[in-house]
Amino acid sequence: MSLAKVTLIGNLGRDPETRYTPSGALNVQFSIATSRRWRDSSGQDQENTTWFRVTAWGRLAETMVNLSERGALVKGKQVYIEGRLEAREFTGNDGQTRTSLDVTANELQLLGNRADNQDGGQYGGGQQGGYGGGQRQQSPSIDDEGSQDLNDVPF
Repeated sequence: MSLAKVTLIGNLGRDPETRYTPSGALNVQFSIATSRRWRDSSGQDQENTTWFRVTAWGRLAETMVNLSERGALVKGKQVYIEGRLEAREFTGNDGQTRTSLDVTANELQLLGNRADNQDGGQYGGGQQGGYGGGQRQQSPSIDDEGSQDLNDVPF
């Protein structure tokens, strides 16, 4: 047995898109950006951003649709995502081979400062075929300054 599990804290790069498979199964897709900032040996600030394509299915997707409709899950929102990671190669329009980092989410948690975290909650957590279970728990939030430093995250 093997596992490729990922935990991400980042910002939505676009509003979630709702789709249905030909058999009628609901899925929600969006992109998330994670950034790492550091100061190099010459004292210059550096930043590296990695993009992930996130897809949710089942009850977690239904919850995401609800959050999106209420304006709680929109482009720029900081979220915690947990799920299964898969790297997928594709050929871009320019003929270059690229890799897409795809995550099938099984948990979502809204983050951000306390002022904009009124809907704060944790969603998913069930292992129903890799789909979210829809449970809602109290969400830890980032400090009032909205720090994105992982040392400040309360878990």
